[in-house]
Amino acid sequence: MKGISKLAMVVVVGVVLLGMAVLTPKGNVVAYDVNATSDAQIVVSINNQTIVDVTPQGMNWGAQDPGTVVTQYTDTENGVVLSQIEIENLGSTDITYVWLNVTQPASNPFGSGDINLYDPANWLAVKNASYTTFWFVDRVEFNSSVDYIYLNKPTNTVSFGKIRDANREYFWVINLTGSYVYCNGTTGVTADLVVGVNAHNVTNTGTIDLVNGPYTMKTIAASGDPNWGIIDGLAIGEDGTPYCIAVYYDCSKFRLYRWNADAPGASACTAFGTDGLTLNGGSPIYPGGAIVADVQLHIPYGVPDGNLPTGYMYVIASAA
Repeated sequence: MKGISKLAMVVVVGVVLLGMAVLTPKGNVVAYDVNATSDAQIVVSINNQTIVDVTPQGMNWGAQDPGTVVTQYTDTENGVVLSQIEIENLGSTDITYVWLNVTQPASNPFGSGDINLYDPANWLAVKNASYTTFWFVDRVEFNSSVDYIYLNKPTNTVSFGKIRDANREYFWVINLTGSYVYCNGTTGVTADLVVGVNAHNVTNTGTIDLVNGPYTMKTIAASGDPNWGIIDGLAIGEDGTPYCIAVYYDCSKFRLYRWNADAPGASACTAFGTDGLTLNGGSPIYPGGAIVADVQLHIPYGVPDGNLPTGYMYVIASAA
């Protein structure tokens, strides 16, 4: 993977036989009568190194329509069509944890008309062999720049927008009680994230009443990082897919994550139990071993036509 060093260690082992041989004619066949042998010891010590490799190193998802879930990509190096990635332990230590990170847009790109503000890595969804559900690695959503005139919001709403999952859009609001607009769990301020249950798309209105529901809601707690508050698992959408959610202190954006153990407040998120936020679920990957993960790209509505900037997925491994 780009940004992660790759090293290859090759140990060449040879066996040297030392001895004497006497040619003994046996008819038309020449035979060797071995009357002495010797050996040489091969002594090697392997350094302690943690090396992780992801294959392939480039995923081309082709030309797609807005509101599409893309299940296959083309390996940019070899031209092979795939739907998975392989993460291999090329080092000498047991890899205890593997997780992912992705690049994200710096600001809200929707409605800007500028394709360069979008980042396709923000749409990457992944699952491992233990699940049938695909989760976004770490998706950021921003406060809307457009007022949805049909959305019934609580009177104390401080921000609102959409969770954009291909052709499913879920309206959300943050409503707040207190003297200050803070979403980091500040004492004296209660901030709730409310997410509609039913999806909005070109044929369905979805949940637009975030006062009476149906919706899911949780209060934002302190994460230990003053820049972020944390929600320890909130069900999203009709299928109730849970996410850890980090909310920025000024309530202007939040991140839904499942596979990023470096995300804000990750240590405070226990929604996934002993599996945690890692792809390998706590099962070590031994040297020479590998795991496979399925990948999809959930392209949202509202993306300009043209070639998007390159996004990046990072694979992080820990031998701790």
